[in-house]
Amino acid sequence: MSVSVGATLGAVAGLTAVAVASHFYLIKKINLSLHLTSSFFVLLTFWSAGVLTMKVHSPFSYDNHFLENDKGRYLLARLSGQPTEKENSYGCELEVLKVKDSTGWSSMDGKVQVYFAKDSCAALLAYGDVVFLENILKRTNGPANRHQFDFNKYYGHKGIYHNGFLKSVSWIQTGEREQNDLYALGYSWQAALKLAFDKYFKHKATKGVAQAIVFGYKEDLDAEWLDAFSRTGTIHVLAVSGLHVGIIYLLLSTLLMVNRSKGKVLILKSAVLLLALFFYSLLTGFAPSVSRASIMFGLIIVAKALKRNSNIYNTLSFACFVLLVINPHNLYSVGFQFSFLAVIGIVYYKDFFRSWWPQSSVLGDKIVSLLAVSLAAQLVTFPLGLYYFHQYPNFFMLSNLIVIPCITVILYFGIVFVGVAFWSDVLASWCAYIVSSYIEFIAVVVSYIQSIPYAFFEGIHITFGQMISIYALLVSLTVALVYKWKCGFLLAVTSVVMFLVLDIQYENSLEPSEFISFEVANETLLGFKQKDHLTLVATENLYMDTRKLNYVIEPFIVNERLSKEYTIIPSSLSKSKQVFKDVHFLGNGVIVWQDKRILLLDNVTEYIYKPIHVDVLVVGVKKSDAYLEKVLPLIAFDELIVLESWKKRATESLVLRITGGKL
Repeated sequence: MSVSVGATLGAVAGLTAVAVASHFYLIKKINLSLHLTSSFFVLLTFWSAGVLTMKVHSPFSYDNHFLENDKGRYLLARLSGQPTEKENSYGCELEVLKVKDSTGWSSMDGKVQVYFAKDSCAALLAYGDVVFLENILKRTNGPANRHQFDFNKYYGHKGIYHNGFLKSVSWIQTGEREQNDLYALGYSWQAALKLAFDKYFKHKATKGVAQAIVFGYKEDLDAEWLDAFSRTGTIHVLAVSGLHVGIIYLLLSTLLMVNRSKGKVLILKSAVLLLALFFYSLLTGFAPSVSRASIMFGLIIVAKALKRNSNIYNTLSFACFVLLVINPHNLYSVGFQFSFLAVIGIVYYKDFFRSWWPQSSVLGDKIVSLLAVSLAAQLVTFPLGLYYFHQYPNFFMLSNLIVIPCITVILYFGIVFVGVAFWSDVLASWCAYIVSSYIEFIAVVVSYIQSIPYAFFEGIHITFGQMISIYALLVSLTVALVYKWKCGFLLAVTSVVMFLVLDIQYENSLEPSEFISFEVANETLLGFKQKDHLTLVATENLYMDTRKLNYVIEPFIVNERLSKEYTIIPSSLSKSKQVFKDVHFLGNGVIVWQDKRILLLDNVTEYIYKPIHVDVLVVGVKKSDAYLEKVLPLIAFDELIVLESWKKRATESLVLRITGGKL
């Protein structure tokens, strides 16, 4: 660790000592001035502790971090988690242990993300295995195209700065295994449960949902079902969260009859509850939402056992504090943000919404309570949903009213299934049948709801500042209505004005017309933006691969606030004369758009034998290097677009030579 970490640690220790000493002094003699000063020192202590935690997690605080020493030829690394199976590989995070360079082996810190090519050896990899591998890892790059998901930032928040694909010849298993026994136990449980679900759940999509609900395994989730849950506002049921922990807590409390117990019996039953929540968190890999809920319920259990009152906001704050101390980068986790905001919304607004429609019957009260919870959670989290996912489910109350009771049944029978799967085929099959039936019913419901016209809005883009403006509006209106603070209404109006001003600023920052080159591996994709419409010219493979195409252009369309009804044209048509709205193909690979001449070199059919001039030259991957060496000196251009695929294939000297040093 660097000296700065040691200095920060010393500051934290000193401030803590001052805060503790002040506390014991104030117990004996109250002094308002000292009390105020002590409170300031406590806040400063927590702030310094946060700085220390961030420094400890920062790669720049270590002299031997892999980020600064990644030139070694070979690595010795340990699997820090259980590999997840992909279509053609096994993905896993590795903890770097040692690096070998010209001077020999040296100890190293840091994590990397790797994908092992599928083979019989990779299939045997497990948590804790130590592997020897060739260092062909590369630093994680930022987004290749504008508005695309930033994997560099995403992995950076996890302390990962390198990634790579390892073929079978690039690594070997050393036979050693270094693992935490507790985590190993959790992974072994997950593996055993996965085998049980594979045995009794025959339909893959149903099995994927069951695994996600019961123990948080999401790798088998069906993409279409996942999209349907997302569009109906019920995606939260597929992520183990406070809902699941609450259901388990209520089930165990009822079975143990905790409310009827006193004294040592109550303490014993409370200990059983705490252990059950801990092991469930372990089974789910200590997901932030589960950890948060388990800590909160744990504090409630301890308070009841000790006959002490608990405050929900204090327990929520404590849970947040613990999770951020363990890993401060949890703050950047979307799940973490949604989880805590949803709980705050439910706690604060649930009773308020529930009072709108008082019920005398038990069933009516349950329905109204469920609707109130759904509305409260949605109210507090919808700005975050708009910012991250650009969509809003309009029928979330209807879908949650149907889905959440079903999820409760699924989770109860899922827990029973886990208990009987290893000793009774009959009971396990029966439980699996009930769980499958409810999941299939839910799938039909969410599919129907999402098919209703205007069931959801999508393609909505708001900036970070606009998201903050919406939260400012919610807070100011709440304060104004609950506490009768008239200035709250003024702040609410100010928030709306700020939202509109930021929206106008963003609109003005967008180019009304623009020529864009998208970076896609081994493909050419050009965009011609005109007002709110986008015309695309794509190579044939990309033209046919809708999924790959949407992955590239959807973020651009949403963030540029364009119509989703775009026009796409195969680039092969540029070999002949064609006209598509404002895009004109002149033949021989030449495209004209707004008086700009663009030459697609891959689509040139007639040999170029005399000098020509174009505004933009696009070099693809189809032409040979020999062809480029002969033809490119004859082409004068103002702007050059060269695919990364070709630049990686060609030598640096060739790239500089054939482009005249303009690259």
